[in-house]
Amino acid sequence: MDSLLKCLEDKTLYDIDEWFLSQLELYTRKEAAIIIGQTLSVLDKLPVKNGWSQETAGVIKKDKPIFFLVEYLHQEEEPIILIDLIEIEIEEYLDFISNKKSIKSYYDTGQN
Repeated sequence: MDSLLKCLEDKTLYDIDEWFLSQLELYTRKEAAIIIGQTLSVLDKLPVKNGWSQETAGVIKKDKPIFFLVEYLHQEEEPIILIDLIEIEIEEYLDFISNKKSIKSYYDTGQN
């Protein structure tokens, strides 16, 4: 898997898979910056689940909001890997809100 190893100021290591980066190119530079900013703001709060990828969702607020899903892998003692980025519909985003698995949920509650 080709990726870029990065580190946040709090020493949280993460990788960005090339597939994630290619999907990010489908968005404007401003939209991509919002997606990355939202995702990195909760990176250290995302739950650990060994052997399985997980998903969280966010929204770019504008006249016509863009809802997106981030697939990631977060295993113990391993850097978090951002795997995929997919645009989703509002109904799916609301499911993430209801299940407290949205970026906003992690940011607001700080749950782990």
